[in-house]
Amino acid sequence: MISKVKRQIDILIEGKVAGFDLKIIIDCKYFNKKVDVKAVESFLSYLQDLKASKGILITNNGFTAAAENRANFDTQDIELRIINFEDLEEFQAFLAIPYADAHCAIVSSPPGWIVDIEPLGNYQCSFYPAGLCQREALSAEGFIYFLMSQKDKKLPSVTDLKSFQEQRLSYKQPKIEYIQTTVKREDCNVSLRVIDAIEMNDTIEYTIFLDYSDIVIFMTLLTPRLKETEYLKKLEWIAQKLTKGAVIYNSLEQPININL
Repeated sequence: MISKVKRQIDILIEGKVAGFDLKIIIDCKYFNKKVDVKAVESFLSYLQDLKASKGILITNNGFTAAAENRANFDTQDIELRIINFEDLEEFQAFLAIPYADAHCAIVSSPPGWIVDIEPLGNYQCSFYPAGLCQREALSAEGFIYFLMSQKDKKLPSVTDLKSFQEQRLSYKQPKIEYIQTTVKREDCNVSLRVIDAIEMNDTIEYTIFLDYSDIVIFMTLLTPRLKETEYLKKLEWIAQKLTKGAVIYNSLEQPININL
């Protein structure tokens, strides 16, 4: 702490990533008007004082345009969230920790979307626009599902995983391309695939791969063509913000903690 003064923190998440300290601070503001730029600047100063890696500022009535610009273009990793506090009992989550075997990840949903940890299919979690259920989003809106693939003898590399997926496609003549992505990470290699086919009608598929030494984390977006540019940004947002970790088990092989 730079100021050497005790500070009150609403929610604190701490851990380590590749030997570096990680500190996520979540602050809640219950106001009768939109949060202005001064409040965001105060929060940014607060994060710097506490040497935070990431900050999430939550409020009930939204943010002014100046406040959003201040947060979006600052070098500090900060997210702005709007929650109606009167509806907390029905609130859909924006933060989750999906895991598989010894691996996990802290993931947060992009603005306007939620993360669902009760999957309908064979995936760890899903992301879709707030206010919808999984089935509605999957059938008519944007939908992202999250999976982890352990590197083993069957699929020892990300190339093998991609080939395995592409060989299992049921489309007659799918168009498969690998395109540039805005996601920049130092802890893994990143690639972005797009699949298009006549049988997909008004839907197009994007998959982003995070290739680590022992595991591949990938997320697939199914989106209406009219919204693919908008929703591709949501997919890349999730991949950029993701934090990889490890699951700690007890002697009964029950998960008891995570190591970041």
